Amino acid sequence: MRIHILPAVMLLSIGIMACSTTNNMQNNEINSATSLVESEKTTSTLVDKRVGRTDLSELFWARQDSAKMQFTQPDVDFMAGMIGHHAQALIMSSMASVNNASPYVVTLTKRIINAQKDEIGIMQRWLHDRDQMVPQVTIDGLQLIIEPGSEPSLVFDSAQVAHAVKHFNKHGSYMDNSHYQMMHGSEMSHEGMDHSTMEHGDNEMSHEGMDHSGMHDHSSMPGMLTQKQLEELALAKGTEFDRLFLTYMIQHHTGAIIMVKDLVETDGAAQEVQIGKLAGEINVDQKTEIERMRLMLMEVVGLSN
Repeated sequence: MRIHILPAVMLLSIGIMACSTTNNMQNNEINSATSLVESEKTTSTLVDKRVGRTDLSELFWARQDSAKMQFTQPDVDFMAGMIGHHAQALIMSSMASVNNASPYVVTLTKRIINAQKDEIGIMQRWLHDRDQMVPQVTIDGLQLIIEPGSEPSLVFDSAQVAHAVKHFNKHGSYMDNSHYQMMHGSEMSHEGMDHSTMEHGDNEMSHEGMDHSGMHDHSSMPGMLTQKQLEELALAKGTEFDRLFLTYMIQHHTGAIIMVKDLVETDGAAQEVQIGKLAGEINVDQKTEIERMRLMLMEVVGLSN
C-alpha cells in the first residue's frame, strides 16, 4: 500500500481554500444578518414616521377642536346680534331696485347684499359648530323675523322685498311671503328652512308683535333703523331715496363698528381665531364703505354727512 504525501505547497493551498470558504460563509452570514437588521431598522423608522404623522395629525385636529371652545359669552352675543344687524341691511339694500335709486347706489346695494349674506352664513355656522343657539332669519318684506334654532337658516329674496315695497307704497300695508308666493309662484332663496313652515297670518304684520323669546334684542343695537325709518325709506324715490339710504346706511355701518369695538374691548373676548378675523374684516369693510358713501352723498346727491 502506497501512501501519497502531498507536497507542502498543495497542502497550504488547500488550507487557504478551506479558510477562504469558511470566511466567505461567515461573511455571508454577517452580511445577511446586517441586512436583516438594517431592514428592520428601516421598517421601524417608516412605522415610526407613519405613527408620528398620525400623532401630529391627531394633535393638530385636537388643537383645532380645542380652539373652537375658546370663546366667551360676549363672543356668542356678538355673533347672534350681528346676524340680525346684517339682516336689516339686506332689507334696506333690496329697496333700491324699485325706488329709482341711482346706478351708483344700486351697485353699492348689490355689493352689500352679497357680502352680508355670506357673513350671516359664516356667523350662523360658527354658532352651530360650537353648539350654541343659532338665530334663524326670515326676511318677510319689510319685516325681520328672527327665531331661535339649532341649524343655520336664512330665508331671503330681494325680489320679494322689492315687491313688498311696491305693495307698501300702494296700500300702506305689508305683503308677507306666503301671499307673495301665491301671487308669483316663486321659491324664496333659503338655507335649511321648509317654506311650509312660513305661515305668518295676516298680511299687515307688526314687527313689534313678533315673539323673540330667547333671542337677542336686535332693535336696540347700535345703528339699527326703527320700523318707522324703514317705512320712510320704502316710500322715498329717486334722489330722495339715495339721500335717505346713504344717510341711514352710514348710521347702520357705524353701529356695526361700535359693536366690534365693544367686543374687542371686552376682557377675554375676540380671542378665538375665527371670530377675531371676522370682527376685523367687518370693521375694515364697514369703515371703507362709510367713506365711499360719504363721497357719494357729496358727489351724487350733492350733500355731505
